[in-house]
Amino acid sequence: MSTSEEKTQTQQDEAVEGPVITTGQSSTSGMVNNLIPPLGTMYYGMQTHTFLNNNVVGTDAAGHFGTVSWSADIYTYGTGGVDPKDPNFAADGGLLYIIMVHRANVQIYSNYSPDVWNTMTFSISLENSNLTPISQLPSTGSESVAGDNYNYSIDFEQSMQMLQNGGNEPLLFDAKYQQSFSLIKAKQSSSISNGIQFKLNTTGSSNDHRNTEIFALSMFTHKNPSQFAVSPGFSFDINGHEHWAIGGGWTLGLPF
Repeated sequence: MSTSEEKTQTQQDEAVEGPVITTGQSSTSGMVNNLIPPLGTMYYGMQTHTFLNNNVVGTDAAGHFGTVSWSADIYTYGTGGVDPKDPNFAADGGLLYIIMVHRANVQIYSNYSPDVWNTMTFSISLENSNLTPISQLPSTGSESVAGDNYNYSIDFEQSMQMLQNGGNEPLLFDAKYQQSFSLIKAKQSSSISNGIQFKLNTTGSSNDHRNTEIFALSMFTHKNPSQFAVSPGFSFDINGHEHWAIGGGWTLGLPF
């Protein structure tokens, strides 16, 4: 079972200097989004995929104890100065970069303890995709701790050789994304084993666990544009006093 919605946009959209968010048990500030190359850049596109949209968490037998939403802005780049339709794309130095900026929210109903969960895990698996996971941020152990606050920073940068002006002019594009956020009595970890995972573990009891905002960034590469669209998997798992999981497949196409 899965819920998905997709929309696309091109580089005409503005780069984002994000707002400060101070809801629930996390806050984010200092966001810089420079993932959109200049106008006229070829073989670039962005699409938004919704994995879960206010899905009820729990089972009919054990009870429904909250809701979860999870979506990602997916930026795709054809790099190496090679047309993705070139049958020798990889041999000629071409490479697809796929960057996913995740945001999720888990809310626990008021008639349940906010500490009903101890861990929650978000995963993208690799089946039916040939995607190669390169990076998952923030990385495990990167937090700074101040009292009950676990402070994190997503600091991402990747240089890409692209084309502009109808393919007649090379462009070295420096993709950059920065975001700082805090979790209260919860630690975030990450993995790129057989896909990507980002996970939260509580470190103590807190009423702030009733409304949890989660942020993460993933980067994949792919060598064969002709294989798209691909169909990787996704899953969400929440565990503690209650346990519930959901997952399925989703479709990732090229937006150019």
